[in-house]
Amino acid sequence: MDRQHFQPAMVLYEQKPIEAELAQLGVPVYHLQRRLRLPKEHVFRQYNGYHQVRRIGAIRNGLHNGREAIRMLVEELPAAIALVRVARRVHADVLHLGNGLRANFDGFLAGLLTRTPVLVHVKGFEKYGPRERWASHRTQMLVCMTQAILDYCVAQGLRAPAARVVYDAVDESWLNPRRPASAVRAEFGVPADVTCVGIAGNIQEWKGQRVLVEAMGQVINTHPDVHCLIIGGTHRAGARYSQALRERTAALGLEDRVHFLGFREDVVDIMNAVDVLVHASVRPEPFGRVILEGMLLGKPVIATGAGGVLELIEHGQTGFLVPPGEVQALADCLMRVMADRDCARRVGAHAQAWARARFSLAHHVAEMSMIYETLTAERA
Repeated sequence: MDRQHFQPAMVLYEQKPIEAELAQLGVPVYHLQRRLRLPKEHVFRQYNGYHQVRRIGAIRNGLHNGREAIRMLVEELPAAIALVRVARRVHADVLHLGNGLRANFDGFLAGLLTRTPVLVHVKGFEKYGPRERWASHRTQMLVCMTQAILDYCVAQGLRAPAARVVYDAVDESWLNPRRPASAVRAEFGVPADVTCVGIAGNIQEWKGQRVLVEAMGQVINTHPDVHCLIIGGTHRAGARYSQALRERTAALGLEDRVHFLGFREDVVDIMNAVDVLVHASVRPEPFGRVILEGMLLGKPVIATGAGGVLELIEHGQTGFLVPPGEVQALADCLMRVMADRDCARRVGAHAQAWARARFSLAHHVAEMSMIYETLTAERA
């Protein structure tokens, strides 16, 4: 960002590794702790009578509204007051809520208390209730990561005075492989002359690694030399799923073809070493950053056609789309791509050029800068 026009300051709920880099960039960091938090679980959940009473709509809504009111008084209002102090200290012209409206409701309250324009950045499909709908009318700007998210927000009743779609961007300077593909493949025992398929993301059920493993069980019949790299650590909620995934891989006889790499810091090197990148989420993906990274690396990407993914890929032109969760469709698409390598290279090159033109960091910064300037001018 142009520091002659903008001075950013960061507010975090906890300490993060990124703070050292922010300090080098001259960005002050403030910590805002929610000292009191309501437990997600409570003692009444162990009684059947509680669950029976909750089936009555009026009582369920009353309990929910009561909990939300207590949460605002105990958690969010004290945090909002602390954020007010920070906003006044840095003379904030705009409050940018980077975690959406539900998680950053304290930021919304701080905006009301200081009469500072609030920008809510929405990056997922969340559940919204009456208070979020009420707050959205008093939010100056709603920025959504994709059109799919904006449509979802509108359907959920979020009505901000202004709303924009601003696609996330990837800094291509980060996408510079440090090791040759042959060296990466050698590390995992993948020959340089065979097709290698990759998937990247935390190991959890909705990410669909199971769909790819099942598809590999079919692909191996016609392409016995193919290998698959599963990149990503096990999500805290996905331990059982991860174990079941490995057991299924063994049951299909794919232990020497499907490689579980775990969490890696050299994801770019590994993605650069595969021939085809797969995105297999079984639920609509808000955006699909891994897809964009694969495209910028010039890889043909096969992705499930739902959510924001439909805004990233034009089937057969910038990638390939398959229905979510359909093993046979994914296996068929993989075999078609593997059989026509010229087509795969052509699609990868087209995707790379298209992604650079539409999802550049410079374009993203220009759009966000314009929004900040508009909000600041309106406040003045």
